Amino acid sequence: MALYKEVVAADPEGRLGTTEYQKSTVSCTEYAEFMIAQNANYGRGVARSPEPMRAFLGKYPASKLRKAAYSALASHYYSPRTSKEEADKFFDEALTLYPDDPWLRYYYGIRNTQTKDNLDRAIDVIEGLQAFDEGTAANMRAELYALKGDLSRAEASYGSEFAEGLVSNLAYALTEYATFWMERKSNLESAEKMLKTAIQLAPENAYFRQSAANLFLQDEKLDKALGIFGPEFVRTVGTNASALINYARFWAQKKQNMESATEALETALKQNPPEYYTIQTAADAFFLMGKADRALAIYGPACIQSRQDEPLALASYARFWAGKKTNLESALTAAEQAVKLPPETSSLNVPYVWDTLASVYLALGRPEDALKAEEKAIELDTAGYNLEFYKANLKKIQAEIDKKKK
Repeated sequence: MALYKEVVAADPEGRLGTTEYQKSTVSCTEYAEFMIAQNANYGRGVARSPEPMRAFLGKYPASKLRKAAYSALASHYYSPRTSKEEADKFFDEALTLYPDDPWLRYYYGIRNTQTKDNLDRAIDVIEGLQAFDEGTAANMRAELYALKGDLSRAEASYGSEFAEGLVSNLAYALTEYATFWMERKSNLESAEKMLKTAIQLAPENAYFRQSAANLFLQDEKLDKALGIFGPEFVRTVGTNASALINYARFWAQKKQNMESATEALETALKQNPPEYYTIQTAADAFFLMGKADRALAIYGPACIQSRQDEPLALASYARFWAGKKTNLESALTAAEQAVKLPPETSSLNVPYVWDTLASVYLALGRPEDALKAEEKAIELDTAGYNLEFYKANLKKIQAEIDKKKK
């Protein structure tokens, strides 16, 4: 992210060089701005927001990256959390511009499957996906590159990364197949066989093991769940903090296998030093286990002391503890410091930290102060991206004030 920002700062007009993206030549600056927007769209290191990508489309109306930008935005607008009006407007626009884009079709279908809206149109859109065959296209590209004597580009198109993608996709498909039948308690022999096959295809991928364990637990088969996603799995992942914490959170939520889950968390925290995200998610898992003291020990005031100049880290810390209704004085100190600092990335973060401060005030039983902070968040959300969310919070705060007056 920092390098992309340096590129934009060094050449804001995009005149000093070009690069390639998916066979298109664009200026280095345009590509850097696209990647910055992409990171924001997926929430990589910043508060997740589609607005930077929207701004990119506005700035570069004839960009060769425009189709990729719409595909990226589709991964935001397909969520049921996006309003029907927003989603319909986006997909009408995107599918008008790129009616044959498979990813737009895919995300549109997924959204309407979840929301159960626009079903007839969704069926028509999904029908078009049947002609989309990535494997055939990759094979043909590789054949053409090989005919030209360019085996390096053939491998880039149809090499190990492509093959590994096939394995991963098959594992996902088999897991979905098993989920379908196990939830309906039918075709179980085949479903369990396919679950095991998915795990064999990707033995280090916790998602498939976790999915299988969850299905077995739904059928009250704890032994089978532990056999797939139990202490033996912990031994295979070693010190992989992300895998260990996901494992621990899974079992903490199930209130089972707690000893192994605790050991997994402690192993994750033995990184030197553990990453901030690892500490926060481990603390959350400890809370799920009913171990609030251990959560506070690893993610208390001492942890945030070295990040006093990072508004998002401070806000994340404050919001965490506001949600737990614990360690609130430290959360308040962090939230008050966050609103004093300039934003690290997007101006969208400014109303977010004020909303965080409001949440801390509310947790402290200070709804009048919370109201002022929330009003500030609404005032500063000039882009309007989270305006409805902040207004909803304002109503909750006002309800607390009214309740207090009675």
